[in-house]
Amino acid sequence: MEFTQKTVLITGAATGIGRATARQLAGMGARIVIADLNGEKAEATAASIRAEGNEALGMRCDVTSDDEVAALMREVGARFGAVDVLINNASMPPIAGNIEDIPFAAWEDALQVNVLGYVRMIRAVLPAMMARGSGCVVNTASSLAILPDPPTRFQIPYTTTKAAQLGMAYGLAHALRPHGVQVSVFCPSITATSDRPGGQSLTTSGTEIPAMLQFLDGVDPRRDKPASAEFAASVLIEGLREDKFLISSQVGYEEQIVEFARDGLDPLSLVRRAGA
Repeated sequence: MEFTQKTVLITGAATGIGRATARQLAGMGARIVIADLNGEKAEATAASIRAEGNEALGMRCDVTSDDEVAALMREVGARFGAVDVLINNASMPPIAGNIEDIPFAAWEDALQVNVLGYVRMIRAVLPAMMARGSGCVVNTASSLAILPDPPTRFQIPYTTTKAAQLGMAYGLAHALRPHGVQVSVFCPSITATSDRPGGQSLTTSGTEIPAMLQFLDGVDPRRDKPASAEFAASVLIEGLREDKFLISSQVGYEEQIVEFARDGLDPLSLVRRAGA
């Protein structure tokens, strides 16, 4: 896939991996749509792209709202026409806490944004893609969906939705193959995605947020170093250029998935291999 003169819609693209992906794709000639719950930051990112001589639109969009998704699509259609590539990247920050303390509302919020929000966006772009026989849908999941390391114990609603995004992409790949629409799933490794120095954003369920050493306890050293958002974005773009289904910025993930499969997909085998 090439991106010149393609309209690429990225949700949750005002910061982090989404923003880095938007900036890199704009430099490759794509028309960029930045949709984010924070409309001011979305427009600021779009303005920075336009200042470099590229095309970009920034808009507020709450992916849990049918009305806001519809408004976004009307504006995109008027400005750029049909969407060629949808990158579902919006996500609820991981809830950090013990499973017994996570409120039911946190599960509902994670499912609304990370699963049903993806469904809303896919439903919005799919009819035009299927009608013309081309297009690409990308679900951003997590390396924890393919290599469920111990941090999953502190963010079970989040990792549950990331696994759902992977399963959704499996089904979409089969369903959309006859219609010429490509499907990919992106599983970034631990990535420094927050604007704050040091790493990802976490929210708390009311319990103490685990310290980083506790959070990474039992993680294989091959997987415990945060990558930059720019690196993750470059891996995603290269994977799309090569028409890959599974794209991960986790270095060496192919070998590690084979090890995991040989261990019967037992998540505790990842702890044993790490020597914890």
